[in-house]
Amino acid sequence: MKTLFTLLASVSFLMPPSAMCQVAQNLLVSAAEEKPAKPLAGYFFSLKEVPLSQKHYIFHADPLKKAILTDGDKDVVLSHTMTVKSARGFDMYFSSGQYNVTLAVKDAREVDGGTTEYKGTLFVKRGSEKHKYTVHGFQNR
Repeated sequence: MKTLFTLLASVSFLMPPSAMCQVAQNLLVSAAEEKPAKPLAGYFFSLKEVPLSQKHYIFHADPLKKAILTDGDKDVVLSHTMTVKSARGFDMYFSSGQYNVTLAVKDAREVDGGTTEYKGTLFVKRGSEKHKYTVHGFQNR
């Protein structure tokens, strides 16, 4: 803080006051940009073969459980219909138009206070087509 004051005081002798305010604003903006961004909250799932570090998610849902399914080259927006918990895990059901999606989670592991890793299966039904994907992912809170 003392360094900032000294810098501003020395600059004030060389610049008019309006230019000095711009320097101060730039210093504040650059300090704010350096703060680490908080990871997004929600559920994020990739195919089992794809490392989570690549961030190629086939399915993700926000904390309000509005979800997006990546089907080929298009993203399908889904709405949460219900969650059914069992002794082995939980099933989350989503739907939209022709799509009915079930995320069946059977294995959960707490990584830290805000993140849980999951392994499960994603069942996608589009009209008469049915697909089953083995997935892994995580939930940020």
